[in-house]
Amino acid sequence: MANGGGAPAPTASTLRRSVTTATATATSAGLAFAAIDYLGVVSVLAYAPGATAALAILIGGLMVVLVAGIFAELNGLYPTAAGIRLYLGRAVGNRTAMSVTFTYMATVVLVIAADAFLIGAAIRHVLHEPAVLAYLWIAVLLGIALAANLRGIRMAGWVQTFVTYTVLTGTAVLSVVAIFHHGRAFHQPFDIFGKGAFSGIQAIAFALFLYAAFEWVTTTAEEARTPRVITRALFIAPFLIWLVSTLFALALAHLVPFPVLHHSAYPQLLMGKAALGTIGELWMLALTVLTALNTFNGGFLVASRFIYAAARENTLPRQFAKLNLNAVPWLAVCVLAGVSAVVAALVFATGQWLLLVAVGAAIESAIYAIGSVCLLVLRRRDTRERPFRLIAARPLATFGAVLFTIMFLATGLSDPKNPSHLSVVPLGVIVVLGAVSIGYVLLCVPRLQAAAAARAATSRPKRRPQRTAESGGGGPTSTGPVRTPPSPPSGPMAGT
Repeated sequence: MANGGGAPAPTASTLRRSVTTATATATSAGLAFAAIDYLGVVSVLAYAPGATAALAILIGGLMVVLVAGIFAELNGLYPTAAGIRLYLGRAVGNRTAMSVTFTYMATVVLVIAADAFLIGAAIRHVLHEPAVLAYLWIAVLLGIALAANLRGIRMAGWVQTFVTYTVLTGTAVLSVVAIFHHGRAFHQPFDIFGKGAFSGIQAIAFALFLYAAFEWVTTTAEEARTPRVITRALFIAPFLIWLVSTLFALALAHLVPFPVLHHSAYPQLLMGKAALGTIGELWMLALTVLTALNTFNGGFLVASRFIYAAARENTLPRQFAKLNLNAVPWLAVCVLAGVSAVVAALVFATGQWLLLVAVGAAIESAIYAIGSVCLLVLRRRDTRERPFRLIAARPLATFGAVLFTIMFLATGLSDPKNPSHLSVVPLGVIVVLGAVSIGYVLLCVPRLQAAAAARAATSRPKRRPQRTAESGGGGPTSTGPVRTPPSPPSGPMAGT
């Protein structure tokens, strides 16, 4: 980038430590509680009807507490923007780690794209605008998030903090109003397996998706003021998500019949209108638009730091590691915004947002299972002191590895359009994403690393040759004694 005079713009050399607990918690909760979470609650209701959904969300929240403990310990071991790749690499090998993390990174773009479609659908429903104008709103919101991120971590953090807490508080307040509104009675709130054991497992798996991506805050570890900031955020954010999601689920079950909710892209608007009429509908529309900012802004914030770290390690093009004057990996942020806009346009064209819910839920469950395995392996291989240690780590991590594998299969084989059927489509999408990541790691990464090694070799300063008496010239080196190298050894030990 250049300034007005054509000279290169000044850049920062390192990330800045300015993330507080409030900002880290807002980043964690804001990434998880997106507009797609309103749809996620409907997915839970499909398998756990009525007030039973609240129990499924509670069980999912307890599982996430275990996930928070696992990631808090792993982040304490590797408190860097590339932490997830580092501890995966130490546990399962570098190539596998890179393939998994590149697939995992795709979930941020998927969530942003799905969120964009849902926000556009809500705007179209209330304002009766054509799809083109709805997408224009999304482009504007993406631009605001892009501008906030390029201004630096302080600006992006301020936007994330204000918007996230506004969305959480506004949703909770209107949900409480709806719960006390005259509506249908709650039935069988504890019958989680009333529709069958597999339906109960799927309900919990989709409840787990409500918390998905909260652990991405670990990529801001290099910008946290103290190491404990990330640990606190990992435990506070799931509690906030549990509280708001539970209230929203109860409000939906209380006021809106499930057949009306099913296949609706804007259940929050239906709940708002049922609770307070047009005022409630506009209330939820405003909160839905704000979720765009916390999702887009938070997604750019955390994913760009991971891209920055990968480029710093020569697994992505080195241009992604460049920082602007505000210590922001500007190219990574810009590319994320562009890719998100393209994928959002594809979702607008196809309407496949339910599929993204299933794919995101499955990938998150798989990452939680892999994280559990990493903790088991690194407890044995890495004996360094940790800022945070999970109590009873070995039995809990073993339990987590098994449990989250089951959750992965439950969501990966679910039919997004029909809760009573199974489908391999979500799992097939994950396989395709994984194949693309593996191909990139096998074909592109070696070339990037070879190019980095060649640059390092050419930029290494050359040693000046030692001057001897025979070479002539003045100075102390030409007048001193000439040393001859010792003759090589002979005999049986020669060359050993």
